[in-house]
Amino acid sequence: MTTEVERVAEGAAFLDEHDPDWWRADVDRAIDLGALALADPVLCVLGQRCPLEVLSRYADHFAEGDLSAQYWRSYFAYAHELSAIGKWDGLTEWAAPLGFQAAAGDYADDEANEVYASLTAEWKRLITERREAGAQ
Repeated sequence: MTTEVERVAEGAAFLDEHDPDWWRADVDRAIDLGALALADPVLCVLGQRCPLEVLSRYADHFAEGDLSAQYWRSYFAYAHELSAIGKWDGLTEWAAPLGFQAAAGDYADDEANEVYASLTAEWKRLITERREAGAQ
């Protein structure tokens, strides 16, 4: 099993290729480290980074009930856009190895908060490290 550190490293490498400068504080839709929470689909890495034009392209899916909960819109829209898997099913299998969410079956329900807390802490550490190195 891969650790949260390994998952986040994979996710960061993926974003480096598909969303350059995603970690920077001076870009549109910059990640707010004070609000970052991997358990929250609006405040997670993909939720915060989802470009408005991507979100608007998925408006029909939301209206049709494919993604009924407004709460999930930004995460699902950007995850679907980046994954290019062409369907809604399978996003967990794509996102978990990249540290964007916990993996199904990785934890019992009462351990979910610990997994998400570890993922959040690792994303914050990695982003902070990159921002500090970029400021020099």
